[in-house]
Amino acid sequence: MGRTLSTAARTWAAVAVVLLLVHLTAEATGAQDLSTVSQWTLMPALAAVVLTGTRRPRSRLVTWVLVALGFSWLGDLVPSLVDDDMSFLVMVGFFLLAQVAYVVAFAPSVRRSVVHRRRLLLLPYVAALGTLVALCAPHAGSLLVPVCVYGGMLTAMAVLATGLGRVAALGGAIFLLSDALIALEAFVPSWDLAGQGFWVMLTYTVGQGLLAAAVLRRDAVERRAPEQQAAPDVPQDELAPRRTGGDRRAGLSNQ
Repeated sequence: MGRTLSTAARTWAAVAVVLLLVHLTAEATGAQDLSTVSQWTLMPALAAVVLTGTRRPRSRLVTWVLVALGFSWLGDLVPSLVDDDMSFLVMVGFFLLAQVAYVVAFAPSVRRSVVHRRRLLLLPYVAALGTLVALCAPHAGSLLVPVCVYGGMLTAMAVLATGLGRVAALGGAIFLLSDALIALEAFVPSWDLAGQGFWVMLTYTVGQGLLAAAVLRRDAVERRAPEQQAAPDVPQDELAPRRTGGDRRAGLSNQ
């Protein structure tokens, strides 16, 4: 995959990794201010990888994934700028929009997903959603419906991501795990995971990164297909001057 990326895309990928390491270090050491500010940079860096790793005109898949990354960035940014009482709802709202965008992006690949090809594999997703709702419901109160809606959309994203291949399937599953950790901390009083913030952000960024990598791969494959189909149709007389030029250069070099 790295060989097919432009220099700019590889550079942004390196920047994204460095920013992630800075953020995770801040999370692990309790540097709250640095953690907050560095979190704001993660999704823009990943979006830059997608932008520089694709060409215009960008496909429907790439466009909607960029929309999803934009809403994810707002979900990272805006909650820290509003009152604490509203921050959780604001975060859920923006990430719900991000999940909707991912579902729209991945929906055309539904026939290649587990929905059509391996329906038995739907059971773990359904079980995960059911378990999460069951654990959160007793303490969710008036937020139970929003939690169920978000959980359903998140699970749909993860299921549809399987249509883009194993990398996207893994990314979707890890993203689901990340949001499940947030829900458990918010609604299950007995939940106590050491390093909660670290694990949430690690799974969040790795999940999003794998989804982006799968999208870049799919975009590259779809762009190469028409070129490969068109290549045999090139008239031989158009190819002749190129061969002649090559032979002429070879002859000069031999002299």
